[in-house]
Amino acid sequence: MSPRAAGVRRTVAALALAALLATASQRAAAADSAGRVKVLPQATVAGAMVRLADLAALEGVGVDFADLEICPAPEAGASRRISGQSVLTKLQDAGLAESVAYTIPATVSITRAHQVVDEAALRPAIEAQLGSQLAPGDRVDEIDVQRQVRIPLGAYDIEADPPSTHATGGGFRRTDVRIVQDGVVTSTVPVRLKIATFGQVVVARQPITRGTILGEDDLRLEERRLDELPTTVLTDVASAIGREARVAIAAGKPLTLQGLANAVLVKRGDLVRVLVEKGGMRISVSGESMDTAGAGERVRVVNASSKRELVGRVVDHGTVSVVY
Repeated sequence: MSPRAAGVRRTVAALALAALLATASQRAAAADSAGRVKVLPQATVAGAMVRLADLAALEGVGVDFADLEICPAPEAGASRRISGQSVLTKLQDAGLAESVAYTIPATVSITRAHQVVDEAALRPAIEAQLGSQLAPGDRVDEIDVQRQVRIPLGAYDIEADPPSTHATGGGFRRTDVRIVQDGVVTSTVPVRLKIATFGQVVVARQPITRGTILGEDDLRLEERRLDELPTTVLTDVASAIGREARVAIAAGKPLTLQGLANAVLVKRGDLVRVLVEKGGMRISVSGESMDTAGAGERVRVVNASSKRELVGRVVDHGTVSVVY
């Protein structure tokens, strides 16, 4: 081949390469101007519906498809896989032009973002909800959330049902707590509650020795947890005044009916005044007590004149009332 022919051939090849590169550049420029859709193999979404913008990087007219709904999102904290073909079909049905470049993997993994609502978050809301539903003096003492709660991201409200009236093992009552987002119940959580009951009880102001006749200075009222005290605990100071301590009572200790006795006002063998009431008439006679008793207690007495035995109740020191 002559040098002239070789030169012509090189020139033609160079022109062809230049034309090919120009065509490729034009195509790329056309694609760039039309737009791109690049779907990622993995994505985390926040909402209940997965949209294209959650899965893909969008350029040019590809941005027009940002709100295209692809599929429902999984439950909060869960994942699901969808096929790339299903994404492409959605795009084509939505009118994706052939000039738009796209890259779509064979499968796409989608995870729903979530937040955990734990006992620390539930407790103040439950206490606030139940405050008006509990009996006076009742307070929420313990809360046991039965399971971990995962809900979608975003603000939420808590609704609590009144607790059951009957306690189960360990003194717990059951209730249901609903977590509401945008007016929709996102999750219902079973919760166990222990309710504490508080109230005023009579306690010893200072140490009280056995046999002491109680006065107002010996006692005071304090708020205590009633469900941890005997049902016979005293709640009224007046009910203890004038009664006798059967046992020694430490300072601050609640008083119970079992720990007190009526002060002895009449002893066996004492001479007493007997007030006899019958048919609207009332007479006073002398008598002798056959028993030892305190205020309000029954006692037998013998009429000093007639020697008849009567049964009455002690009114005060040395006085017995007999009513027919």
